[in-house]
Amino acid sequence: MKKHLFYALGFASLLLGGCSQDRFIDLEAGSPTSAISKSDNSSLGKGIPGIAYIKVQDALREEIRKISPNTISLNSVPSSMAATLKSIKAQNIERLFTPDPRFEKRMHREGLDRWFIINFDEQQNLEQTITTLATNPQFEIVEKVYAQAIPTQKATFSAFTPVVTRSDNDMPFDDPELKKQWHYKNFGITPRSVEGADINLFEAWQQTTGTRNVIVSVVDGGIDSGHEDLKDNLWINKGEIPGNGIDDDGNGFVDDVYGYNFVSDKGEVTLDDVGHGTHVAGTIAARNNNGIGVCGVAGGDGNPNSGALLMSCQIFEGAGGSGQGARATVYGANNGAVISQNSWGYDYPGPGSIPASIREAIDYFIKYAGCDNDGKQLPNSPMKGGVVIYAAGNDDKDYLSYPSAYPPVISVSAMAPNWEKAWYTNRGDWVDIMAPGGDEFFTNGMIYSTVPASLYDGEMYGYMQGTSMACPHVSGIAALIVSKLGGPGFTNEELKIRLLGSLRPENIDAHNPAYAGRLGIGYIDAALTLAENQNKKPETVSTLKAEAEYTSMTLKWVAVKDEDDGTPVRYLLYFSDKPLTASNYKDITPYTINAQGYKVGEEITHKVSNLKENTTYYATAIAVDRWGLESDFMSNEFQTRKNDPPVIEDVPQNAIRVSGAEIQNFTVKISDPNGHKISYALKGENRGVSAIRTDDNLKFTLRAVAPVGKYDIELVVTDELGASTSVKIPFEVYVYESPFLSNSIPNMLIGKDEAAREIDLTQHFTYQSGNKVTISASSSDNSIVTATVNASTLSVKGNKPGQASVNVSVSDGNETAQTKFQVSVVANIGDIVYQIYPMPATTVLNVLVNPEIKKAEFTIRSIFGEKVFSKSYTVNGTDPVKLNIQKLSAGTYTLVMESNKGSYKKTFVKQ
Repeated sequence: MKKHLFYALGFASLLLGGCSQDRFIDLEAGSPTSAISKSDNSSLGKGIPGIAYIKVQDALREEIRKISPNTISLNSVPSSMAATLKSIKAQNIERLFTPDPRFEKRMHREGLDRWFIINFDEQQNLEQTITTLATNPQFEIVEKVYAQAIPTQKATFSAFTPVVTRSDNDMPFDDPELKKQWHYKNFGITPRSVEGADINLFEAWQQTTGTRNVIVSVVDGGIDSGHEDLKDNLWINKGEIPGNGIDDDGNGFVDDVYGYNFVSDKGEVTLDDVGHGTHVAGTIAARNNNGIGVCGVAGGDGNPNSGALLMSCQIFEGAGGSGQGARATVYGANNGAVISQNSWGYDYPGPGSIPASIREAIDYFIKYAGCDNDGKQLPNSPMKGGVVIYAAGNDDKDYLSYPSAYPPVISVSAMAPNWEKAWYTNRGDWVDIMAPGGDEFFTNGMIYSTVPASLYDGEMYGYMQGTSMACPHVSGIAALIVSKLGGPGFTNEELKIRLLGSLRPENIDAHNPAYAGRLGIGYIDAALTLAENQNKKPETVSTLKAEAEYTSMTLKWVAVKDEDDGTPVRYLLYFSDKPLTASNYKDITPYTINAQGYKVGEEITHKVSNLKENTTYYATAIAVDRWGLESDFMSNEFQTRKNDPPVIEDVPQNAIRVSGAEIQNFTVKISDPNGHKISYALKGENRGVSAIRTDDNLKFTLRAVAPVGKYDIELVVTDELGASTSVKIPFEVYVYESPFLSNSIPNMLIGKDEAAREIDLTQHFTYQSGNKVTISASSSDNSIVTATVNASTLSVKGNKPGQASVNVSVSDGNETAQTKFQVSVVANIGDIVYQIYPMPATTVLNVLVNPEIKKAEFTIRSIFGEKVFSKSYTVNGTDPVKLNIQKLSAGTYTLVMESNKGSYKKTFVKQ
């Protein structure tokens, strides 16, 4: 896109001109929509009180033309229009673009006769008035009128230090002040200036110095028509008789001898307060080789028929701007100008988009300058169509500044005397080219040109700075091109190609790396604009290689030769994930690489980002010379590296359970196999879940915050290139219940010779499923009984006859359940009686009977065979049968047991 312009003078900065984003028209798409939407009349700028521009529908225009073909009054407008104008208390209505009978046909065709100026009370609310006008469906466009910015700083006349110049022998002309115009030929003499940082004008003057058939309309402050160094190069309307108050030539303007004063609406050209228009005019075409003052870029060589002509299209008067830039632009096109010089714009931030009125005026100039009503080149015109040139503005900002940001115009940024941007210049991808604008922070570093003697106590030459001073350099060079090459068939497109393709052999981005791609394609070279096109295209780029990364690729090639122009001016890098062929590569938009400053064989690089990993891409580099000739196509194929996704390790295999106030901690490991930076995100159920990363470890803390239930934590780990890995970690929030003994373990009788008895403890203890529990068992006498636990199985092994207790406990970390049971170990589990105890006995004799025996008869006899005890007992499992022998006398006895499994006899002692 592009941007518009302002001016800067003297030592101080001039912060003028500029706009923000275009709200009303899509300039890139060329949308013809209105400057103010009927549904959105919000303000992007203040606008001039008491005035608005409207463009009416074609049908309403025809109604107006029937009433009066040239003038219109409030009393004669059509009724529907009158009602709207009455509602805003309109005071006056007139055509915006003054009718020119010579070109009314094309002005009608382009709709310029549908534009009107509406005047109303300046005290009225402008926003409400604009809104009211916009409600009329017959008004196609309604827009505010914005004053053009004008500088307030005056020119300066002496530098900080004595002027240091080259001798007169170095100068091509005899103008004494030419030595101060470093911007034409920089010898690098003054501090910090760099030799060659100029427009290479001396070399261009060897081919042409400008011709009288080339007219430059200077849309600016008025040009001092009496200035000694300008008066001989002023355009003069020969069909007009000065001062008679009559429109002698019938162009719609009275007494427009040197141009027109659009501020006061009169033929007399006056001055702006600082002589800005005069300074601009001097750079374009101050008279050369006349033995006085300075030189102009297209100021001739001193011969009467040399030098371009300056048409004064005045839109500044005194300290103000009139908002008449559109009218002045159309005037230039209708009166012979083919170059429109515009060192003006709007105060920052401006209206936000290019006003539709100036947009249509610019389009009209480009299309019809030098042409007849049908758009055909006039016989006496040096060019078909016009070129409009704007300064970029002096806000030191990167934003869309209109009108300079409007794509069809040529936008000019400002250079200091060392190839670097002047401190004040605006920038953006809409800027086309850079030219010297001067810089007050360099000794004698501003632009030296003409100023009005009436404003400066007789001084007629002074220093100013700004993109306003850069712009006329380009306009002057345009005049040189048309002077040399103009004639039948020469077009404005060829002029633009030469202006934008003729660059000094320096890379503007290398000199201004912080503003790469924002200051224009390069520095204009006056001499190269005049070079002959030999129609030889650059060599083919056959050295294209790539250093591929995962999502980017640095493409490299060596600068090629261009036989007739030395080297190309740019390279077009076509890059796609689809195969490129000679027939399809131009279907995609290329990257444009500035080739200025690269010598043949030097390496050029360009990095392409935001690619897909592990993907094949196709590329070709096309060299383009200043004429637009392109090198041959050569396809190349490259592939980005494969990006492996991050790795997540040590993920818990089972669901993590949490309840109450308990906290569960676990750690997973995250890493990237390619060493890329990684980040993580937690999705799924996050309540009660937190994670802290330390290097490659991610420590989780889990609390029972979510309601009771089963959930998943989703861990997503992503590398810096976008590859990701995710895992789900299940967890459960439950209601806590402590473990308890649900079924006691009975006493046990086991044989020493048998295998270990196994008991499933889940049949005896109850605890929550999924809870981690610790189960342990111990024996009161390991020599008799050994008790071990494996998972939830208790193993009991008899080691020797005897009795021992086994203790079993189950703990979940919070609560513990336990039980104890007796184990009797016998020598042989098949014996009828396992044990009689105690020995000797006192009151009770315990007989441990095989539990398979349900009932037995017990008899005790003395050593004399006398029966002293006899009784039948029911055997109760592993409980011993207890014989009461308390009444027996001390002595030795014999016990006999009779059962269904046989009899048993044993001698015992009673104490």
